[in-house]
Parts: sequence; structure tokens; C-alpha cells
Amino acid sequence: LPLLCAASVAFAAAPSLSHDEKPIASTKHRDAALSAPIVTTFDVTRPKDDADKLRFSLNVKNNTTKMLEIQFPDGQTHDFVVKDFTGKEIWRWSEGRMFTSAMRSETLKGKEDTVFEESWDTKGQHGSFTAVAILKSNNFPVESSVQFVLP
Repeated sequence: LPLLCAASVAFAAAPSLSHDEKPIASTKHRDAALSAPIVTTFDVTRPKDDADKLRFSLNVKNNTTKMLEIQFPDGQTHDFVVKDFTGKEIWRWSEGRMFTSAMRSETLKGKEDTVFEESWDTKGQHGSFTAVAILKSNNFPVESSVQFVLP
């Protein structure tokens, strides 16, 4: 049942993909308020030329007409995590990476967006998984998850 729900979300919020990617799953996140300042879309795609890779894309859009400053506590702006069907973390993009300790910010003009993308080598993994995208912002923190299956 959760996979059916994830599939329906993926088809309902289908992103515009380049012709060299195959969509796996997608989800759209909006704050509870109807006029949320940011809207995020989390897409999981597979490049057609590499069956062992998945691409994770977190699109962050300024949903207002005014400039927004997204603040980060350090050099890490985002993270991606993959968990197996039991909830055990099997991959984290930031694992083993170093980030500056300096605070930073990114400014988005009205209706502008930015995309954070990373790839995961599935290394022959099979089964049901949950991917989590995290915007590590102080003032607009977001965590979105989507389920997918690797045959």
C-alpha cells in the first residue's frame, strides 16, 4: 500500500525530466500555510546510460515575489539519505565529507529556484527503499521522503 501511494504521488507530481533520465519517484513539499514562502520538490531519477546510479534532486523554489534569504548553520546546505525497508540507513551523501564551519546563506529572487543534486551508486541493491532529502536551513528546514523500489 505505501508503494502504491508513493507511485501515485510520483505520477501526480511528475517533474520535467531530460530525455536521458527515467523517473523513479517524486514528492512535493509545501509548508502547512497556503502561502508558504518556499516549495520543495524531491525527485529520484535513473540516468538511462547508467543502470547502477540514482540521481536525487531537491528543488527549492521561492514561492513569493520578494527576495528570500535561506540561512545555513555551516557549509552543508543539504543531505540525502537512503534507508532500507526496515528503516536502516544504508547510504548518506554527507558521510565522510567535510564542511566549513562558517555560517552561509543563499538568496533567491522572487519565484526563483535552486536545485541540489547528488548521485548514489546502488551497487546492485534490490528491494524497497526510502530516500530522504534534507534542506539543512536554519530558517526554512525541510525534510521530504519518498519510497521507491529497485528491481
